[in-house]
Amino acid sequence: MSSYIQNEKDVLIDVDDDLLHSATRDLSVSSCAIAMLFGTIIFTTVTLAARLWLVGLWSWEGGGMPIAPSMAALELSGSSSQSAHMDRNSEKSQPLDTTSLTSIYDLLHHSSIFGIILLYSYICEHHPPYPHDEKVYDRDEFFFWTILVVVVAGWNSVRRNTDVKNRGKRIQHVSTERLENIVDRSVKKSEDKQYAKQPTIPPENEVLNRNQTEEWKGWMQFTFLLYHYMHATEVYNGIRVMITCYVWMTGFGNFSFFYMTNDYSLPRVLQMLWRLNFLVLFLCLTHGNPYILYYICPLHTYFFLMVYAVMYVGKEKNYTKWWIRAKLGVLAFIIFLVWDVDSGIFERVHRLFFLGYEPTTGAPMGSMWEWYFRSYLDHWSTLLGMIFAVNFPIVSLFYRKLEARSRFRQWLGKSAVAAGILCALAMWTRGPMMMDKIQYNSTNPYFGFIPLITYIYLRNLTPQMRSYSSELLHEIGKTTLETYLMQHHIWLSSNSKTVLVFLPGWPRVNMMLVTVCYVVLSRKLYKLTLSLRGMLLPEDRTMCIRSVAGIVLTIIWFMLTAFIMNGMDMITLPAIGIVSVVCGALLYQTITDNTWAKYCKSVNRSREGPHYDDDHRSKTDKPKASNFSTNDIEDDTATAKLFSPLIGAMLLFVLGLIWNELAVSGASGVGLL
Repeated sequence: MSSYIQNEKDVLIDVDDDLLHSATRDLSVSSCAIAMLFGTIIFTTVTLAARLWLVGLWSWEGGGMPIAPSMAALELSGSSSQSAHMDRNSEKSQPLDTTSLTSIYDLLHHSSIFGIILLYSYICEHHPPYPHDEKVYDRDEFFFWTILVVVVAGWNSVRRNTDVKNRGKRIQHVSTERLENIVDRSVKKSEDKQYAKQPTIPPENEVLNRNQTEEWKGWMQFTFLLYHYMHATEVYNGIRVMITCYVWMTGFGNFSFFYMTNDYSLPRVLQMLWRLNFLVLFLCLTHGNPYILYYICPLHTYFFLMVYAVMYVGKEKNYTKWWIRAKLGVLAFIIFLVWDVDSGIFERVHRLFFLGYEPTTGAPMGSMWEWYFRSYLDHWSTLLGMIFAVNFPIVSLFYRKLEARSRFRQWLGKSAVAAGILCALAMWTRGPMMMDKIQYNSTNPYFGFIPLITYIYLRNLTPQMRSYSSELLHEIGKTTLETYLMQHHIWLSSNSKTVLVFLPGWPRVNMMLVTVCYVVLSRKLYKLTLSLRGMLLPEDRTMCIRSVAGIVLTIIWFMLTAFIMNGMDMITLPAIGIVSVVCGALLYQTITDNTWAKYCKSVNRSREGPHYDDDHRSKTDKPKASNFSTNDIEDDTATAKLFSPLIGAMLLFVLGLIWNELAVSGASGVGLL
């Protein structure tokens, strides 16, 4: 009998141990580190929010935020809290102020939401509610959705461009003297010179204005995503051209920015690298994936740095006629040697990036070969974009010159150019476009620009066509990076190899449900990326360096902690929770020690002190008396100090329970493919 009871106890212990390790059985070291990092941030955020709520310094309007001192004054003087929040939320992210509680809370709040989205992506990938499904391709359905969204919905959302910025104002930023240095001498002779000095055209009517390029990215992104969702291999060649267009825009857009602003500062470089790599960095750490899996990000990062290097060298001479063209010629020669000459230069150069030869996720033949394959397909695209940008004034003048003539001569000239371009497109369509995938890949670097140039020319054919764009496609185009990255885990799964399932047996309804979640979260990630960039990477070199150093050291700290826990076989949910609570408590205490007293005094001063009219600098009527004082804060903090950390720990406990329950009852993720 005693032996039977002992066996029962052993079985129960084994079951409990399995439950304890179920959520972390396949958890990588980097995933554990990210779980502890964002567990710490979420604990600190909730604890701060709970304390503010318990002492009456919390407003649920505007999404739930601490009451700012200025808002307290507005409330007591009769202004609505909601309008104050709206004004505050409408502003761009302000640089982080480490002495301000509201500024720190904003950072923690945004980071917590980001961490919860990462947890959602991890669960969808590794512990989905139902087994992942296989992709199914149907030609009729693919083209139905493409026509429905790109043509019908896109056309019905066409609006006049009204908010075009920088890129559309290219000619306005470039002085006449600089323009004359760029354009060919033949354009500056006789009557042509007057066109270069005519009043500038409206930015919304400019060739390749900002709205138009976002629209361009939008319809390409929709088609690209649908291609992945349905595994529509028969349209591969067309999708390959779209990726070429994206890389071309990297050369065109970044060259234009550097040329227009002459801004080569460290903050600008870090801001761009943040935009390209912030989300992908944390996806790599969360899922334990290599960087090369999300190849679009290293591709754009690599070619952005190429543009930066070319523009930075001898930047003081960039506005002379031949210097910039000479640099582009040297770049073309280097590209030819590295990618088109089989001399081993590519391998020797890219060993510096620690690329290996062992098969890995996203690179079955090794990361070196995968990077060569991906970069080879578009190794000329960025340079072609830069060449187009340096000659952009000529393109703009070409359209203006034709459109200044009679209607007959205008259309005669445009038709002649269109005929030549369409002939080249027809030859490309009948030749490379009809090749199979392997053969086409070898031609794309050299002929992929033909449909690109054709689209640019025809899309900008008339002033009316340049002045309108599709609002729907524009919105899709703004979040291309986030939708590309998150498709791997929350729209598709198994690193985009299978379909995520929420409603088995209902493929169309499931697609709609998953797509809604995917689009909403991708748009949120886009806003979070920009908001966090504004806080941590302002136009201040010192603060940028401190922010980057702080992020790197924080990640290293949690990675080291995860390595130690892994070595001690302690990677379990309770252990992750304990580390998160301890680190969160230390962070919370540090924040309150440095900001709480100052914050409370500021709020109290705003509520009780006299108000001044900023316009006349004279004292106005005092607001109504406040029942809230510093003594009230001190009386309440004893309770708040006790219960607010408990509330933070409870939320972490709930998140852990959800994670563990899905790991136990959900389907196992499909293995690495």
